[in-house]
Amino acid sequence: MKILITHELFPPDVVGGGETLTYKIAKELIERGFQVKVLTSGDPKIKYYENIETIRIPINRYLMNLSYPIIKKYAKVSDLIQTSSGNMCFPSFLAARSTKKPICCYIHHIFGYNWVYVRGPILGKVFQIAENFFLTRDYDAVIFQNDLSLNIGKSLGIKSKTFIVHPGIDAENYYLNIERKNQVLFVGSLSMDKGLVKIKGLDVFLEAAKMLPNVKFLIAGGSDYLEKIKLPKNVVFLKAKNKQELIKLYNESLICCKTSLAEGFGLSLLEAMAGGCAIVSTIDIGQKGILVKPRDVLALTKAIKYYIENPEKARKDGEENRKIAKKFTWKKYIDDLIKIYEYITSK
Repeated sequence: MKILITHELFPPDVVGGGETLTYKIAKELIERGFQVKVLTSGDPKIKYYENIETIRIPINRYLMNLSYPIIKKYAKVSDLIQTSSGNMCFPSFLAARSTKKPICCYIHHIFGYNWVYVRGPILGKVFQIAENFFLTRDYDAVIFQNDLSLNIGKSLGIKSKTFIVHPGIDAENYYLNIERKNQVLFVGSLSMDKGLVKIKGLDVFLEAAKMLPNVKFLIAGGSDYLEKIKLPKNVVFLKAKNKQELIKLYNESLICCKTSLAEGFGLSLLEAMAGGCAIVSTIDIGQKGILVKPRDVLALTKAIKYYIENPEKARKDGEENRKIAKKFTWKKYIDDLIKIYEYITSK
């Protein structure tokens, strides 16, 4: 099967988990014998990334809605298009319909009603309307990664056939036999502005830290924005960390919080599970922990306080999360994607 993947950015250009996951999908599909091309923005001189063929359009990622003619050209010689939520899904949809090729839209991010809270009443409404228009087209399939995103999608009025798939993890790589500390960890985007701080719920995390001044809170990731604001005394900003440093943090932290308003999947949540953390989260991917509503500072604070006061329960839930994380394999993930491809190409 010949698959055309359209995504705004692709390695070596990376700003978030969507690029890393798209790379993993392409790589695994090629190993399964599929023919894969990735159409993206960037330097057209880069024809391949590792063994993955890429077609790069030399325009800003936010102008990729103008890429319809090029997508159509490559859609004609493909069996299926996989696009992503963002600035390439609509031109990819048009190309699929004009060439009569099946298309699935992979949701890496979806914010719905949260746009107004994040970007304000005017600009937020513009983003909300655009997202609604792009994602409610008649795709052959729309792929979500967790229930929260799926529920937001349904609130937008998505009528396409929907699926939930969970990315994998090499869980055994996240085990370290080290002592845990009574500390609370937040792992966030490395490209946060003030709006993204709200999307990731970091503002709520900081409010919870203020209400628990005797508890140590850690932030791994962040941005220049965090360097400009006064953090509570019990909050340590660690900035960006490499993979091994993050694994150590997961293994020594009692609790990991995921406080996002919305999330494509929440890979750091799965990493924290593999690292043996008890989880307090707005995102549910089947973890052992306490689920809280987005923007609910009191519920978040109460959940953290419960685990801090009951460390043995936190350790027990963390060990259960290690076991759960082992079920999230890359093999199952790619198997599930292939089933979706087979479904939409057989219609």
